[in-house]
Amino acid sequence: MLSPQHWFTALAQSALGHYMQTSQWAFAITEMVHLLALAALGGSVLFIDLRLLGVVLKKESAAGISRDLGRILLVSLTVMIVSGIGLLSEEAMKCYFSPAFRWKMALLAASVVFYFTLHRRAVQLAATGAADLWQRTIAVISLTLWLGVGVAGRAIGLV
Repeated sequence: MLSPQHWFTALAQSALGHYMQTSQWAFAITEMVHLLALAALGGSVLFIDLRLLGVVLKKESAAGISRDLGRILLVSLTVMIVSGIGLLSEEAMKCYFSPAFRWKMALLAASVVFYFTLHRRAVQLAATGAADLWQRTIAVISLTLWLGVGVAGRAIGLV
């Protein structure tokens, strides 16, 4: 079985890694796409969770808002993962040794699992009235997890 370091080395030495490392514009364009997807994902999460908190769009159902923004959230998450692989290939070994990268991946995994399990259930159960304590707690946890992904991602660039 290959170690994780082998996978990171292979990614860095792949055609994608070589292209990202040698192209004048590839990293910048990929980063731009990644950040645009981040804005769409963050906006979707924020609207859905603020509705769960009972702060915005109180007359709209949380399930309806989630359904409307769910496609944007999923597409932006997919774009972020694909562009993230490109960004990773440019500096794979730096990321391999970065605690911030490990935190980002752990928080991303937790955020995605949380979104498709407890968060989705809270949204389905939310009525158009005032949010209950469980739904508010779910929204705060969701916002905290996604914010953690962003903060850890930013910390990668600081090292």
